[in-house]
Amino acid sequence: MATEQETVKIQHPYFPRDAALAHYVPSAFNVGEAFMTLGSAVGLIMFVSAVLIRQSPRQFSCKDKFVVVWMLVCAGIHMVLEGYFSLNHKNLAGMQTVLADLWREYAHSDSRYLTSDPFTVIMEGITAVFDGSFAVVAAYGVLTDSPIRHPAQLVTSLMQLYGNVLYMGINCMEGFRYTNPHPYYFYGYFVLMNAFWIVIPLYLIVDSVKSIYRGMLIAQRAAIVKKAN
Repeated sequence: MATEQETVKIQHPYFPRDAALAHYVPSAFNVGEAFMTLGSAVGLIMFVSAVLIRQSPRQFSCKDKFVVVWMLVCAGIHMVLEGYFSLNHKNLAGMQTVLADLWREYAHSDSRYLTSDPFTVIMEGITAVFDGSFAVVAAYGVLTDSPIRHPAQLVTSLMQLYGNVLYMGINCMEGFRYTNPHPYYFYGYFVLMNAFWIVIPLYLIVDSVKSIYRGMLIAQRAAIVKKAN
């Protein structure tokens, strides 16, 4: 009897094997096509970023060009993909859409995306609204050479790093119980895909802190000179 109940309960490919996913339905879409759709969307954002950079009257360094592209790609991923998750997390495992299929595939590396895990839902909701918005502001700041660039870049990168460390750290402290142990899913999806939002934000945090420090130093020296005169 227990074996029959276990067989009925476990009808999905995710970890832990006893995760409650009664609403799970196998995807009707091809995973390759879903990834091609995502890749095409990212490519379109990169193309738009290149057009915006080209049309701007100012000269951009390679770093500035990278920041514009990175921030706009992040904004698209945060607002659209993660926003979709935040709005549909309760039914995601059974939905037949390209975005749901992408989340079902990624869930092999973290099944919390299909079980409405409270932390994951809250974290992704904050990411979609705030990280996405600040990323747009940061890109705007670079394109227009606005002083808002580094505050927005710093806030965006700090939120990305903080959220990702918490997200990966909780799974780690729980023995990666939500992750398929196969190297393809563990290293390819869970480690590699998330590494971008640790390494790049760290670099941009240091960049913004240095720029803000230099700006404040110049402002302080100018204030001292003004006061002396």
